[in-house]
Amino acid sequence: MRVLVATSATQGTRASDATGCVDGELVWLRDVCPVSRRRPDGPCPCGRSFAGMSSNNDTTTALVREIVGFTRTEYEAALVGSFEAQQWCPCCTSRPVADVIDELIALAGVFPAWAVIERRVDKLNLRGSLGSEA
Repeated sequence: MRVLVATSATQGTRASDATGCVDGELVWLRDVCPVSRRRPDGPCPCGRSFAGMSSNNDTTTALVREIVGFTRTEYEAALVGSFEAQQWCPCCTSRPVADVIDELIALAGVFPAWAVIERRVDKLNLRGSLGSEA
């Protein structure tokens, strides 16, 4: 299954780039607030970043990885586990966890494995590729 993981690759391409995630940790997309929707490079990073499931930090770049044998059930359990560890509840996002996982799977499936991507509000854009070296 293709998933999105944090990467520091291509950091610095934009002045608003930042990463506090651990390279390789699973990431998800928080809902975008109205401020970030208007100004994705403004003070709130939610419109330009991915959230780490382990670190609960943000990164502006993610890598598409193919994880053989990883299942949708495990992906959902990872996100629920993240919410529990960060003392969130599944209702802390405006979407059900199952819908978030479906969205992540669909988004990762748009890009080839090893693609480095960025978030611009509701769109993901290709930044580059690491080939199969990561």
